[in-house]
Amino acid sequence: MSLNNAELTVYLTGLPFPPVSVTGPKCDQMCEHCKGAHLKWMIDIRGTPDLFRVIEDLLAAGADGLLVSGGCDVYGSVPVMKETEAIRYASDSGLKVNIHTGFIGKEDAERLVKAGVSAFSVDVHQDPDIIRNILHLEVPLEAYSELLDNIVSAGGEAVPHLTVGFGALDLRRSAELVKSKGFTDIVLLALVPTKGTMTERSLIPEDVIVDAAKELMDMGFDVTLGCMRPRVHRDLERKCIELGIRRIANPSRQTVLWAKEKGMKVIEKKTCCCIRDR
Repeated sequence: MSLNNAELTVYLTGLPFPPVSVTGPKCDQMCEHCKGAHLKWMIDIRGTPDLFRVIEDLLAAGADGLLVSGGCDVYGSVPVMKETEAIRYASDSGLKVNIHTGFIGKEDAERLVKAGVSAFSVDVHQDPDIIRNILHLEVPLEAYSELLDNIVSAGGEAVPHLTVGFGALDLRRSAELVKSKGFTDIVLLALVPTKGTMTERSLIPEDVIVDAAKELMDMGFDVTLGCMRPRVHRDLERKCIELGIRRIANPSRQTVLWAKEKGMKVIEKKTCCCIRDR
């Protein structure tokens, strides 16, 4: 596959598009692969006044937007609804808002859409053993289907996230569900070794991630390589580009240089990869 003149869009988060946690480091769900560890590097938000101040700082710094997330309760929901006024202020001020709500009903989805949420990040799982034993949830498989329906019917932009590392069954069934709903764009993630969790001493092999990407592309999906993935895999990004992936979150500098050397047109966007120009 010739890469000359092909476009590669890279999404650069961090200071231009930081994540905030509405629960700080607290999480009641405590999934086995995270146990709240990934909340610790988010901006700690403990109330609406704090989020307003963060938004003011982001506007002053010329940021493009933010991810609103946080720890889940025991039912798999993130308590984001208390932040709707701050989200509306962010949107009205020109910031893009990506939000991770966990499970949410249609009415709350409608409220968030009206508040100006640009995209909803939706983790999808379809292996009951993973849902029960790893995610600690007692929900039927249909709950994920209903979640996607609730967001779409509310007029929201749902962006399904599929994760390598929970087993082939979960990935395949999740992909089949997403495809049955008519989605064509997905974000592919991979579990990363995280201290104090089940992944601490395990690393998803590079070729397993590449094979998963190929399988999803063969199903007709337009795959974005998301930001959660093992960074020790030096060739992962290049292999995904050679497969045909044209959107990558936070690629290495070496990958960007390699792409340019191959004649690719690299487009840099300082936003989360879920924020798209439609």
